[in-house]
Amino acid sequence: MTGTEESPRRMHRRQILAASAAGLAAAGTGCLHDDGDEDDDVDEARSDAVADAPPLGQPVTSSGVSWNDLGDLEGAVTVYSGRTADQIDLVFDRLEDRYPELTIDRDYNDNDTQVTQITQVEREDTPADVFYSQDPGALGAVADAGLSQPLPEDVVEAVPESYRHPEGEWTGVSGRVRSVVYNSDRLDETEFDSWDDLPTDIQSYATDSRFEGIIATRPNSGTFRGFIQAMMELEGEEATRQWVRDFMDQDPQLFTSGTDHAVAVNRGGDDDPIVGLGNSYYAARIINEDPDAPVRVTFTEGDAGALFSVAGVTPTVNVDSPELVAEFVRHLIAVEGQEYMMEDNGEFPVIEGVDYVGPLPGPDELDSPEFDLSEFDTELADARQLLEDEGMLPV
Repeated sequence: MTGTEESPRRMHRRQILAASAAGLAAAGTGCLHDDGDEDDDVDEARSDAVADAPPLGQPVTSSGVSWNDLGDLEGAVTVYSGRTADQIDLVFDRLEDRYPELTIDRDYNDNDTQVTQITQVEREDTPADVFYSQDPGALGAVADAGLSQPLPEDVVEAVPESYRHPEGEWTGVSGRVRSVVYNSDRLDETEFDSWDDLPTDIQSYATDSRFEGIIATRPNSGTFRGFIQAMMELEGEEATRQWVRDFMDQDPQLFTSGTDHAVAVNRGGDDDPIVGLGNSYYAARIINEDPDAPVRVTFTEGDAGALFSVAGVTPTVNVDSPELVAEFVRHLIAVEGQEYMMEDNGEFPVIEGVDYVGPLPGPDELDSPEFDLSEFDTELADARQLLEDEGMLPV
């Protein structure tokens, strides 16, 4: 079976305010301001303007709608992104090329910093129109802080219920799945005979001594925390702690970039890992560019190691142009938006009417556990705390 987030920040409409270490920790644990007056201010700032914005063209549907049928995008929209430029600029650039009157102001940083900036520093005065997150947990944290607003009904109904907020405060715009990546040219250096000798249960990657010194992962990503949270729900907290302890005993390489992680596995140097746990789309991007690349992907079965999750967006309470933001989100989940993320970034579509085409098995072919991603909000704080407790993440 065959089968990538770090970049310089690009700033336009705001100057970044330094977030304290305490502020970052608060975001990681889901803590918000306790000042009742501030909460009242946020409640007063909440808006349904985006939800009430009528389509500028045809509404989006679950069967898929083309950009040709949507309204034109004109004006400026500011996006705070927890994803990196190499992952979403490809869609944004195409939109700006298609609509000369559109400007997408982009601010890139990691998810925790963006959540802190919105919920702790700027709150109802945020310049962001849209928060674009690599995982649903960060979107849920902004929604739980009362700093998001609902999406239009057609957008909400176009995306499967488990890939969006139950009240429409955020929606997934592309899917990804946890996977096992490996270098097919180097498996003969290991005690595994072939790829089909790799375990199909996630537990083995922490306890099988054959992985010692050759395995890697990226624990600082939101999707890794989602994987840990899923394991906690499926197996219990103590079993999950033991998995983390056992995995750390394998002497793993810990990366801070998903792209660097996949590239290292693919590179195949003496100091590079041979096997890694990560999102499949990082390897898919490499294979899309070079079908002969040695990096390959396989999946565990029925456990948290094969968790399907989404990257998504939420409008903030301080949207300058509700009609533009609503139509912008429609473009992300329309056919072309889905196809660009699939073809160029190796991700999965979240619209039923768009079929997956790529080098990996499609979501329907995988044995991913059933999870309502809308519940993966501030619960992810528990996963982060566990990883800090066990020394997998810095405190």
